[in-house]
Amino acid sequence: MSKTYAKYNWFNTGFPVVYDKATTESIVPMFPVVFYDDFIGNAGGSVFDGTMVWAVVDVGDATEAIVANSSNGEFLLHLHVTSQDEDAVLYMGDNRNFDVSKGVVFETRLSIDTLPTLTAEAVWGMCGDHNLANDSITESVWFKLDGSGALLVETNDTTNDNDDIATGITIVAGTEYVFRIDFSTLADVKFYVDGVRVAPATTFDMSNLTGAELILQPYFDLDKTGDAGLGDMVIDYVRIFSDRV
Repeated sequence: MSKTYAKYNWFNTGFPVVYDKATTESIVPMFPVVFYDDFIGNAGGSVFDGTMVWAVVDVGDATEAIVANSSNGEFLLHLHVTSQDEDAVLYMGDNRNFDVSKGVVFETRLSIDTLPTLTAEAVWGMCGDHNLANDSITESVWFKLDGSGALLVETNDTTNDNDDIATGITIVAGTEYVFRIDFSTLADVKFYVDGVRVAPATTFDMSNLTGAELILQPYFDLDKTGDAGLGDMVIDYVRIFSDRV
């Protein structure tokens, strides 16, 4: 880690953040609401009232698990070579707690250790309720990737639908990146990779969301349909922070 820095109006959010200038990781976000998981332990989340913070979807031979003895904690989503439909999802079981009208910032560091092949694809970001068909999730904002390594971004607020917007970045397998989504302005949601804004020419308008639609959950998914496609997503950490009112 390089020396840490602090900004008192971090990315014009109105809140201070202590961050690592080399990696762009937001080490101490000084926001009223802060969620953080480094996947240290054997369950992937903190116990609360007999349940876990995280839930998984496990279709076919796909697997989802804490990586044993991993440095700093990691969570792995894996697609198996078996020719079948598979889905590996880490999410919050459709318990949606993050109100994007409060200026939510979603941040994760992850690597795609095996690029999704054949029909397999990966998405990560925030969304409404889970659906096995990602395009059928009516509220979504995420990064997207297939075997080409070309990183895309997408948003859908039930009316404004931006599909497969190019970022100009080609993801290198096995390399960690810091991905950030900033909802500070719902009519102009912004995507960042390693602290640099991507797809700035597109306006990602999520302002059509109302009521319960505004409350989203973090979402990490690898899926494929009926073939021997592969894919490995290794999640290092997840941070989500926002104002409260």
